[in-house]
Formats: sequence, structure tokens, C-alpha cells
Amino acid sequence: MTVETVVTSKGTSTIPLGIRRKTGIGTGTIIQWTLEPDGRIVLRKKPGELNEAQRHIRARAGGWQGPISGVELLRRTRP
Repeated sequence: MTVETVVTSKGTSTIPLGIRRKTGIGTGTIIQWTLEPDGRIVLRKKPGELNEAQRHIRARAGGWQGPISGVELLRRTRP
């Protein structure tokens, strides 16, 4: 997947939604930047880091006993 974005005067750019969804990048995700010797720039999601949604769900996981439906899981974990 190749997508073009524009860098603002403050040096920021938006990661396209499709890429964020496929890679699990969300609010608070740490991105590692690497400048390769040939001039390529490589971006990687920092391994082991959770995004905001993952932290929210994990903070509440195990807080109830027994099986629950998907609807009930969403009700209990949505902010």
C-alpha cells in the first residue's frame, strides 16, 4: 500500500486511516523512525506498546465472572 501525505509547517503528517487500522496504530501509539543509509525512512510501531483502546479494554478485562455476549462486552468496555 502506498499513500501520499503532506508534511505541515510544524513537521506533522497524518497517518492514513487504512494504514492505522491495518497496523493497530491509535492514539498514544509510539512510532519508531529509522533513516536508512540509502535515504529511505522506515516507520515502525514500537513493539509491545498498546494503543489507547487496547489499554482501555485490558484495564477492564477479567473484571467480571462467567461468559458474556459480544454486546455485553462492548457495553462494559466502551468509554
